[in-house]
Amino acid sequence: GGETVRFEMSCHAAGFVSWLALSALSLAERKAGRGAGRSVRYWCIAAALLAALRFEAALVALGQGRSSPRLLLSAASFLPALLAGGLSLFEPESDSASALAPTRHAADDDEQRCGSPARAVGASPARARRAAPPLPSVPEAGEPAAPPRQSGEERASIASLLTFSWVGSLLAAGRRRPLEAEDVPALSQEDSAAHNAGLLHAAWEGEVARRGGLDASFFGAAHAAFGRYFWASAGYKLVNDVFIFVNPALINVIVGYINGDASQAGLSRGGAFGCAAAMFLAAEVQSLALGQYFFRGFRLGLRVRAAIGQVVYDKALRMTAEQRACFGVGPIVSYMQIDAAKIADAVPYLHGIWSCLLQLGIATSMLYSVLGPAAFAGLGIMVAMLPLNVWVGKKQAVFTKRIMRARDGRVSLISEVLQGVRMLKLFAWEPPTLAEVRAKRAVELSALTRGALFGTVSTFLWGAAPIFVTVATFALFAAVSPDPLTAPKAFTSLTLFTLMRFPLNSLPNQITRVIDLSVSFRRLTKFLSAEELAPLPLDAPLEQPPTLRPPSAAAAALRLSAAPPPVRAAPSSPLEEAHTALLGGGGGGGTDTGSGSGSSSSGSGGSRRPPPA
Repeated sequence: GGETVRFEMSCHAAGFVSWLALSALSLAERKAGRGAGRSVRYWCIAAALLAALRFEAALVALGQGRSSPRLLLSAASFLPALLAGGLSLFEPESDSASALAPTRHAADDDEQRCGSPARAVGASPARARRAAPPLPSVPEAGEPAAPPRQSGEERASIASLLTFSWVGSLLAAGRRRPLEAEDVPALSQEDSAAHNAGLLHAAWEGEVARRGGLDASFFGAAHAAFGRYFWASAGYKLVNDVFIFVNPALINVIVGYINGDASQAGLSRGGAFGCAAAMFLAAEVQSLALGQYFFRGFRLGLRVRAAIGQVVYDKALRMTAEQRACFGVGPIVSYMQIDAAKIADAVPYLHGIWSCLLQLGIATSMLYSVLGPAAFAGLGIMVAMLPLNVWVGKKQAVFTKRIMRARDGRVSLISEVLQGVRMLKLFAWEPPTLAEVRAKRAVELSALTRGALFGTVSTFLWGAAPIFVTVATFALFAAVSPDPLTAPKAFTSLTLFTLMRFPLNSLPNQITRVIDLSVSFRRLTKFLSAEELAPLPLDAPLEQPPTLRPPSAAAAALRLSAAPPPVRAAPSSPLEEAHTALLGGGGGGGTDTGSGSGSSSSGSGGSRRPPPA
């Protein structure tokens, strides 16, 4: 009696506190003007889940014959809670940014003035809009431009965000016709290159200020800029990893029920069907969580790639000439493209390291509960292969460095060839240049071939590891266990071995990826730590131009002596022309009468005209 009263009072107090928290969150959201009512929807969904638990407990109590008005009221309250939770799940987001939704009035006016092709043949207006999209409206002079189209994600409901149905309208439009620029929604502020580059630049400046220019780490700056979003995605990965192992447990129960084991004697037919339905629900939750995890991972990868490209380009503009010549154009382009792409491609899979270890731990513990000490045979094989994994990772890092060094040399050479292609054509240097390019490419291909061969050997070893684990576990169980290998144990163990195959195969790849990323992070750290030009403040006084001194007398005389002779004016009459010819003042300007004809002939370029009679 007293404990029941205290429990009910604590439940009422918790409900009162939750209502106060809900009111405070709603007021804060409304004041912020963004996401108003989001906490109400989440609260209703959580209340529906709790009401479902109370409903299940009430049904069990009613099935045992313990009928009371409180139990009936608790069971009846489940329906309105379920209705409120369902409406909150599918309610669209109420965002103040909905004012940015596109307006189609200008396009509709153009369609009314010009007419669409479908209307010209007598089609209905609805069919005309489906047949051909309206022409994009061009704002006239003085008319404000139409606001950008808002993405469906901004106002998507919780269910739409989970199932990605908010992108369905864009996919449907692309299925009907080729997409145009007006169909693609505007990019959100969080996904823009300028925003993410600003975050990374500010994080790098903070890293330099905190640890110094020589000890600064690009990894620390990237984690400070994008670490919060990165670790928030780990929750979805954790949900996926936990629900992966729900099916093996349910398979053990269902197979034991079918086999007639004594451990499952209390399970009814309805309970068996409930286990089958729970397997379906667990797979659905796992799929939704995994989809959200990879969506956020690839989105973060695109943000990181855009930010690295912008930061590297900005750094290249602010470097000194000596540092820019030391790095070269090829490595700088490699930082912007290859290293940025490698980091972006690896971001969605970085959680796989702890995820693989977690899955291996859960699978080993479940195998121990099913097979006993024989489950540690597989764990022993995995521990014995860890030194081999470390050696493989170190060798892979060596091959990665060789490949990146050879690639930088080839890109630098090709950049120089493209810049001086005119000189190559002018001096006919194509054969030796082509031979040098092929030599650089041969070095790169050699490094790539060795790395690929080594990767093939490591992939074969780790691909055979699950088979070794399975054989060793069953062999040890048959040797030391007095119990027979029953169907529930065999099916559950095979399911767990199948689940262990992915982390066993993925763990070496994750370690190799981390080692490759460490190489890229060190390269970017070295580049961003290079010396920069001193910034010029905007309010700095301008330097006075040097005063010009008047030229000296010797310089003036030299300038006059070097001046060209004055040009004589052309004769204005035939008499003046004849007088000039007799005096030898033609185009040659010579004074020797003996050579005057030749001189004048060569100077004037022709024979003299005879004087008029």
